[in-house]
Amino acid sequence: MGTSIGRKRNSEHSAAGALSLVLLAAMAPGGAAQEPLTVDDYGKWESLGPPTLSADGEWLVYRITRNNEENELRIVNLVSDSTWIVRFGSAPEFSEDGSWIAYRIEPSEEEKAELREQDKPIRSSLGLFQVATRDTLMIAEVSAFAFSGDGGFLAMERHKSAEAEEGVGADLVVRDLGSGADISFGNVSRFAWSDEGHLLAMTLSTSGDAGNGVQLFDPATGVLRPLDSKSVRYGDLSWREDAYDLALLRAEPDTLYEDTAQVVLAWRRLDSDAPQALIYDPAEDESFPEGMRIVQYRTPVWSDDGATILFGIQARKPVTEKQVSVRDSSTVEVWHAGDTMVIPRQKQIDRRLSEENFLTAWHLDSARLVRLGDELTEEVRLPKGQRLALGLDETPYEAYGRFFPTPEDLYRIDVTTGEKTLIQERVLWFYLSSSGRYAMYMEDEQYWTYDFDSGERAQISAEVATPLVNMEDDHPRPERFPYGVAGWTEDDSSVIVYDRYDLWELRSDGSGAERLTAGAEEEVRHRYVQLDPEQEYIDLSSPIYLHVIGAYTKKAGYARLDPDGATERLVWLDKWVTRLQKAEDAEVYLYSAQAFDDSPDYFVGDASLSEARQVTETNPFQDDYGWGRAELIEYENPVNDARLQGILVYPAEYESGERYPMVVYIYERLADRIHRYRVPSERSAYNPTVFSSQGYFVFMPDITFRKRDPGFSALECVEAAVNKVLESGLVDRERIGIMGHSWGGYETTFIAAHSDLFAAAVAGAPLTNLVSMYGMIFWNTGLPETSHFQYSQERMEVPLWQDLEAYLGNSPVMAFDQLETPLLMAFGDEDGNVDWHQGIEAYNFARRLDKDFVLLVYRGENHGNRQKANQIDYHHRQLEWFNYYLKGEVPPTWITEGVSWIEQEAKRATK
Repeated sequence: MGTSIGRKRNSEHSAAGALSLVLLAAMAPGGAAQEPLTVDDYGKWESLGPPTLSADGEWLVYRITRNNEENELRIVNLVSDSTWIVRFGSAPEFSEDGSWIAYRIEPSEEEKAELREQDKPIRSSLGLFQVATRDTLMIAEVSAFAFSGDGGFLAMERHKSAEAEEGVGADLVVRDLGSGADISFGNVSRFAWSDEGHLLAMTLSTSGDAGNGVQLFDPATGVLRPLDSKSVRYGDLSWREDAYDLALLRAEPDTLYEDTAQVVLAWRRLDSDAPQALIYDPAEDESFPEGMRIVQYRTPVWSDDGATILFGIQARKPVTEKQVSVRDSSTVEVWHAGDTMVIPRQKQIDRRLSEENFLTAWHLDSARLVRLGDELTEEVRLPKGQRLALGLDETPYEAYGRFFPTPEDLYRIDVTTGEKTLIQERVLWFYLSSSGRYAMYMEDEQYWTYDFDSGERAQISAEVATPLVNMEDDHPRPERFPYGVAGWTEDDSSVIVYDRYDLWELRSDGSGAERLTAGAEEEVRHRYVQLDPEQEYIDLSSPIYLHVIGAYTKKAGYARLDPDGATERLVWLDKWVTRLQKAEDAEVYLYSAQAFDDSPDYFVGDASLSEARQVTETNPFQDDYGWGRAELIEYENPVNDARLQGILVYPAEYESGERYPMVVYIYERLADRIHRYRVPSERSAYNPTVFSSQGYFVFMPDITFRKRDPGFSALECVEAAVNKVLESGLVDRERIGIMGHSWGGYETTFIAAHSDLFAAAVAGAPLTNLVSMYGMIFWNTGLPETSHFQYSQERMEVPLWQDLEAYLGNSPVMAFDQLETPLLMAFGDEDGNVDWHQGIEAYNFARRLDKDFVLLVYRGENHGNRQKANQIDYHHRQLEWFNYYLKGEVPPTWITEGVSWIEQEAKRATK
């Protein structure tokens, strides 16, 4: 039984029932008149999760999340159109043979709240769906699961009890999916199936470590083999791909050092009766670098051929006696102007810095150790085959990198000998070819290759007439970003790169270049889609799929590039089309489509995509409510006549001939989002669907920037865009508001202080004073604002002291004496992006100037509200602010009089 799912906007959604699994039945469409959308309706709105296709293309699994947190997993049979629902299901995974679907089941939000109240842990369960019989079962208390490589067995890790000793392993249950028989193991700290077959490796961590070890279990025979046993801790398990070779680290504590050394354990041919056991112990190797150790936080990696294991080494930390003085208890931090990395950034990445290590190769057959990484090549990249490696050295540019993007010198490293050869100096962008023959890098906005075998270099993009770097990017960076690389062809004979619209095939030896698509003629961007996640190269002898997007039409879809060079558009819609997937073993394809007024859904068809049918139906009740529509508005940058666009969203209950209030939401370029569907939610600030339902036009214009003039650039673009909308006669000139967050908040605050076009403004977390903010720290990353100001979003190009006039002129608070637009500003008092004292400056400036200004301070919030109560509060205060100033509704007292501290505390105390 089941039902075919189609677009039925008037049908009722069915997800009832206390069982973990029910069938979805579509209801007949109703004929009720559309109703206005209210807050009470938001809860049922759905968002579509990522798809998972079965290998044979007969099954689709996806998640639905709802505003009311009544989430579910849907399992769809694409042959019968039957759908099963798993309440609170997530993380679906097919077994390799396609016979089973496993998924996580979480408690409901009500159950979670009850568990928190009782101070009990929140634990997940495992769900299993048998494809052949459609039978289901739930296994409680499962924290993690994994199918065997052949799909015949399932390993399930149990949640540990609250009283379990820290560091001790959990119970692991292995189920034979054919017979249903289980076998359990205790104290399992890590487990991993072989890439093929069904061998299960486990490490054990017991109380007191006496029973620790490594074991191998074959569930088909029931044989459990101990591989190693010692009263120490073991690391992550590393199987070689498509083989039965296993490696891991074993700790070797030493009281002379603060850190812990490791030895490498390895086994080859574990599927045989006589596997080879190998061990690398640095203490037994005189060639091992003195004063160093193997580190535990870099899992060993096998080379493709199984001849080499790669791991990391670093300098040891001897135990030293410390002379403690009163001074040593001081909390002082020393920040030196010569620091290569500022102290806040060092704090942010403290663990990463302490874990820095050098890649090293252990050649198993010769028992030789070869260092690949060292003080010269701190970082090493391994191409396929691991015969040669690419070493990176940024040391010569550390001083430069304090304020600019850090380039690196590239080195060729022979993995067998460790010999290093300089390839190229001062490189920002580099790529390794699929089979490891070439390194490609960019120099003077041209691509070059280095042949690891011959040592020859070739400029390979000289014949490309169009720029391969992003010329539309208006950030004043030292070097432009490349449009990108799609991948390499078979045997690395050529590489596929992008210009603004097209794909180019560049011969790796520099012998020629060919444009593969013709997107520039229609201003349609073409980008390669990798349908097989395991494919290592682009096969131009077979059809390849391309994502196509109209730069100005905003249409989207997919095209196919055939071996004869012809490009055929398969899907081309006035919607946002994305998520193309192919079933692994069948000619079944899936994509999603959405528009502002059309909830996202999945479509399934054959290789042509032309006859794809809709197989999901999200938010089928939308037609019961009034809903806006979106259209593109064309306008020009008044300074340079550049073509710009904006999204105009109509009021949900729009009537021709009426003039409506409008809110303008700004950031940078937004027109590409015209077809994005936005679910209504009171936890979502600046939500265009909500504003549309409240009777507003919503306008989202593109903004481009000039160097050293971000505020005035935004002002010019926004005023030109709004005036273009006003020409239509749809909007009441006296009832226009503006809003934005972060960078959009900066633009909003600046425009409010310089323009008389807006009757109200809402700015979330804005920069307000470029002079005081220039010397601050971006606390969420620990990076200084100086580089961000000059080359990133602010686009100021030069330091503050080189153009103080520009910094002052583009600081919103410096024009607050001209501020006539009522301004609502919001900050979290733990904002790590924009120092929240920027809000205090604006508050004090506005207060001193007696301006119409309110500052909302959300305790414990960062750059955006994360606490549910604060999200809802800010959402409603935005609406109250605009409803008062743009609609003339009766204002709450917090707008007209404020709220005293005593009143605020009393209100909180009653909750």
